[in-house]
Amino acid sequence: MADALDLQIINAVQIHPRVSWAQLGRVLRVDPSTISRRWSALTESRQVWTCCYECDDVLGVPAGLVSAIVEVRCAPGQRGAVIAELVRQGPVFSVSCTSGPRDLYLLISTDTLLSMDRYVDERISVVPGVTGTRTHYLRTIYIEGSKWRLRALDAGQVAALETMRPSDPPAQRKPAYQPLIEALATDVRRTAAELQAELGRSVSVIARDIDAVLAAGWVRWRVDFAHTLLGWQAGAMLWLDVPHPELDRVVASLRTLHNVRLCGSVTGSANLAVWLWLRDLQELDEIESRLAVAYPRVRIRDRWIVPRIAKRTGYTLDLDSRWLDHVPISGRVVFED
Repeated sequence: MADALDLQIINAVQIHPRVSWAQLGRVLRVDPSTISRRWSALTESRQVWTCCYECDDVLGVPAGLVSAIVEVRCAPGQRGAVIAELVRQGPVFSVSCTSGPRDLYLLISTDTLLSMDRYVDERISVVPGVTGTRTHYLRTIYIEGSKWRLRALDAGQVAALETMRPSDPPAQRKPAYQPLIEALATDVRRTAAELQAELGRSVSVIARDIDAVLAAGWVRWRVDFAHTLLGWQAGAMLWLDVPHPELDRVVASLRTLHNVRLCGSVTGSANLAVWLWLRDLQELDEIESRLAVAYPRVRIRDRWIVPRIAKRTGYTLDLDSRWLDHVPISGRVVFED
């Protein structure tokens, strides 16, 4: 089980994914060898993992892709087999078990609206054990997981780490950046020396390009962890009907809630979907009460409880929410016509 120092280290790497242990040691006032040992223990036990991917600068989803939340209903006793098939599919970013008339919901990204429609019909609906689907298209993503922070550091430590992080974004997306991002896709802390032979470039050029993509708004760097081992026992999805004049204020309020991991406008009877992490189900009552008091015109159209996440941002997870395997993220779908 992670302790306070582990949480500080994870939080620090969320802010500056490639901070050196010597730099972090000065911020935390801890010996760098201790930090290195702790990080190795966390990653080797599969409690912490990292990823990065190219994305849309504004929405925070992979570049040029359309995203949707897809409900999946399963035949009795077939949910496990359906999960095993769906987690292997590249366009399926996440797979969550949930409550209500659906058994699962998926976060999927493809290159066009038409390919999303076809993908759900031809690749999801036909999986043995799937009895039905329902698609909610995401329009604007206001909050997404790569920006979520543990909040284990004080304001001074956060400011110090942000100052250390490269802040000069590249003027354009050079072709050389793509293989670099792919090489860092499952370990954002790989050294330039480790990447030299793989990329066929000098250490100095690789180091320069790493700094460039670290500062780029169109690359997302994520540090994820086994949430159940760190105290979050469940998740929930709230489907809100928000009057459009109040949408910006509601989203601004949701940004202040540490529970919120994802928030986006959607199609359907609700126009805002909010994904929450919960330490217990009572937290959901508190959040709903706060919303009701602050925004009496907002209506909760539905609420889904999420007892298990089987896949998150390309990583399949076990029952303890440790990572098991990585499935490369890919929204480019080829259909046989």
